[in-house]
Amino acid sequence: MSIFKIVWKNIRQRSLASVLTMFSIMLGVALVVSILILKQESSDAFNQTATGYEIIVGPKGSSLQLTLNTIYQIGVPIQNMPYDTYTKLKGDKRVKLAIPYVLGDNFKNHRFIGTVSEIFSDFSYQKDKKYQLKEGRFFTKDFEVVIGNETALKTGLKIGDTFAGSHGVESYEGYEGMFEHAEFKFTVVGILEKTFTPIDKVIFTSMNSIWEIHHHEAEEKLKERTDAATDTAKHDGHNHEGHNHDKDGQSTEEEHLKDSDKSVTAILVSLKSPVFFDLLRRQINENKYEGINAQAVIPVFEIKQLFDIIGNINSILIIIAYLVVFVAVISILVSIYNSMNERKRDIAIMRSLGAKKQTILNIILIEGFIISFIGGILGIIISHLLIFIFKDTISNIAGIQISGTVFNIFEFYILTGTVLLGLIVTIIPALKAYNTDVASNLAPVS
Repeated sequence: MSIFKIVWKNIRQRSLASVLTMFSIMLGVALVVSILILKQESSDAFNQTATGYEIIVGPKGSSLQLTLNTIYQIGVPIQNMPYDTYTKLKGDKRVKLAIPYVLGDNFKNHRFIGTVSEIFSDFSYQKDKKYQLKEGRFFTKDFEVVIGNETALKTGLKIGDTFAGSHGVESYEGYEGMFEHAEFKFTVVGILEKTFTPIDKVIFTSMNSIWEIHHHEAEEKLKERTDAATDTAKHDGHNHEGHNHDKDGQSTEEEHLKDSDKSVTAILVSLKSPVFFDLLRRQINENKYEGINAQAVIPVFEIKQLFDIIGNINSILIIIAYLVVFVAVISILVSIYNSMNERKRDIAIMRSLGAKKQTILNIILIEGFIISFIGGILGIIISHLLIFIFKDTISNIAGIQISGTVFNIFEFYILTGTVLLGLIVTIIPALKAYNTDVASNLAPVS
């Protein structure tokens, strides 16, 4: 009988212990590999998304907050900047493209982004990737919207549907309709193809659409204060007739918005040459750029810093996962060592039939190798399978694309390390089998 047949027979005889040991190794390896895969793919996805944005110009404040809010739709805007910040950057001869963002409203937690049509024709959200339509067309008028793929799925909006937005970048449960701008209706004219970026969750419209809503809101508040003051004055005997207001209380003298009424939340900037990159950034950050008060951030750098922070947390999780693997491998030692008492007589018989000590040693080591190898392989397969099954859920939550089908070199190292560790802990029971006393273990059992 060959060594491998003997090993396989031993494993089958202790099938429950062997399966449980393989299972514990599988869980430990699956945990380690899953953490590393998610870290690697999410890091790649975040960096890939950030590469579409050379510089982001926004209000003074947290550079990370500006990056996360602008690119990943996380958190709230710092504040807004004057409109002339955009016009100055757009007119800069060094600037190839300037895309303004105006935030402030949402529909069922899907943010409005007021912007310009160039975002669809000239802008790349990732390297060499432009927005593509799944249905409809891009907006050409105020209060027309183009919605992300995920927005369409989650809200049920279709081409031709009309709806009203709500004030604020987020909705709160129980208050969904309280801040609705019911008098302003948007019409869906386009639905974007899925990008596997946070853009899938937004609603694009013109800047003027957002400005008009908030200008109207400001005028309504002003009217309320004016009316209150008028009522007070009437009670005091004053006469305030002759003011020129239309039926909605808005002034009829100026129907178009002034630049002073406009503001932008952030500006995505692409330069004509890398030569201008650092110079423009320093000019803005040092308040030496045409009198504007803003900051210029490099998204790739900010994301790298973020993942450096997250990396520390991941390291703790990975250490815990490795401890799980170590404990699982120790179970190989316990399982095989405990079985030695049951196998002493079998080993003694093999020795008496001519089996060498080295052969007995090899049988035990191969047994540990097979158990740790199968457990490791199953762990890698299970981790990829689970990530593949839940990739859409992960993508929807995080707004990034996770495949789960790409194998990395670190998985080979983990498998190798697991097998080597399994062999190391198997040495103890192997040496016990090696030193088994033939004569005493062949004695008749009383």
